[in-house]
Amino acid sequence: MIIYYTNPYHIINMTEGIPVLRTTREKIIDAARKVFSRKGYLGASLKEIAIEAGVSKSLILWYFGSKKNLARTVALQTLPRQLIESCIEKSSDAIIDCIVDKFLEKYSSRDMRRLLLFTFAYQAYDEEIDKEISRLCSSTIKLVAQKVYGDASLENRVKIRSIIGALICYILTPHECIEPKVYGEIVKKLFKNIGKAQSS
Repeated sequence: MIIYYTNPYHIINMTEGIPVLRTTREKIIDAARKVFSRKGYLGASLKEIAIEAGVSKSLILWYFGSKKNLARTVALQTLPRQLIESCIEKSSDAIIDCIVDKFLEKYSSRDMRRLLLFTFAYQAYDEEIDKEISRLCSSTIKLVAQKVYGDASLENRVKIRSIIGALICYILTPHECIEPKVYGEIVKKLFKNIGKAQSS
């Protein structure tokens, strides 16, 4: 990939000869994601993010107003709620497969895994992140259970939580001997076994 800098406000990525316009805001978010994954939300500075992004600190403040707002933007994008809800439109049999595959793809890099861990820790410092995690563990789980089982009973919500929990635990502490694809298949098989146990 070749990156061409066109002006202070946009960069263009040339991927397979196709120009893709990226805004400065996206560029700052990408840089912040890298720095936050190394230093955490509290340990990183706007100066470090500005250097990583190749922009001025004042430009970051113009876009986001504060480091806290930038951290919140990155944290909200890091959490998996939207990823999970994007699978809801699948057929009931395909929802879990979709969630597993997208989970393992999104958090395939060490940086994203570290960032997710920092995001959970940052929950104590930001009310919006706390609310987002609460939505993930309540309304989103309920939505998935309703679509998968046709019933969002407590038992079915716990089943979905067990699947999400298995994915999060693997992402935060991946077992070196198990490839993501293999682990994903194990989780999918676990879900199918849970479904059989319910119907028997």
